[in-house]
Amino acid sequence: MVMPYVFYKRIKAKDIPAAVMSESAVFNNVLAPASIRKVYSALRNQGYLLQRVSLSDFTKYILSPEAKLFRELRLVRESHDDDVIRLIPRNQPVSPYAIALSLSAHAYVSHYSALYLHGLTLNVPKPIYVKSRRTKAKNPPHEPGGLTQAQLDSSFSLPSRTTGNIYTFDYEGATHEVYLLEKSAEVDKGITKVFAPHAPLGIAVSGVEKTLVECVVKTNYAGGAGEVLDAFRMAKENLKILRMMQLLRGGNYLFPYEKNILFYMDRAGYSERQKNMVRERSRPDVKGFTTYLEKDMHSKRLDPEIGIYYPRGLESE
Repeated sequence: MVMPYVFYKRIKAKDIPAAVMSESAVFNNVLAPASIRKVYSALRNQGYLLQRVSLSDFTKYILSPEAKLFRELRLVRESHDDDVIRLIPRNQPVSPYAIALSLSAHAYVSHYSALYLHGLTLNVPKPIYVKSRRTKAKNPPHEPGGLTQAQLDSSFSLPSRTTGNIYTFDYEGATHEVYLLEKSAEVDKGITKVFAPHAPLGIAVSGVEKTLVECVVKTNYAGGAGEVLDAFRMAKENLKILRMMQLLRGGNYLFPYEKNILFYMDRAGYSERQKNMVRERSRPDVKGFTTYLEKDMHSKRLDPEIGIYYPRGLESE
């Protein structure tokens, strides 16, 4: 049944759901307030909606049981009262990744979830890791000499911080957990799209090189150092090393993550030529530091050639 006060009489009832869902597909059929407004505006411009129909009227229509188009989905934020409501179709599936990405504009799937989407892990991560827009500009590049060994030792002796922006939602009989991480406010580089079921627009995800850099920096969001090492092994044939080093340099990281990358490449069996591409692009001012593969390691060993402590179990094979 078509509500008569919403659409022009010349619009056939059978054509309306297709028109609404066609515009919704631009947002992977997951509608936030901003995307509801864009669907509404598109249908107005196409001559579907009466001029007197408000955005509120349209929203009530697509949520009505008679229209059978959308229903509400609640995403609950842990330890907060600011739950998020999204609209999803009643009669067709959507991608959980699309639901997660709807939490923030210009977001992308990252870390362990990105490893999975790129086929760089055999595991299926339970949480969905998503990076959202940063509210403040990222720090400028660090000046040479701004790091001390004592500062490095102190930082990596502490447990990794975990975001408090964690949302859960129930969909299709499963409970999904979303870790909403913070990304740079600058224009993103290294973002691509991949195919995923029930996501007609594709899923925004960090590219392979950006994914590996982010997993090197935050192993706690990537299943640990062992998972990152496996990812380097699986990416060996297609990894663009110069691109990876460019993205690392663009991150303006204080700590010498070049050594972490070199460790993973060494243990994953990369050639000396490939490893030299990393050595040649490492910052000269951090080469003398001894760093750590991940934080809060209780049983660690030293690779003296690279200058990095690593967890027991990642010895050379």
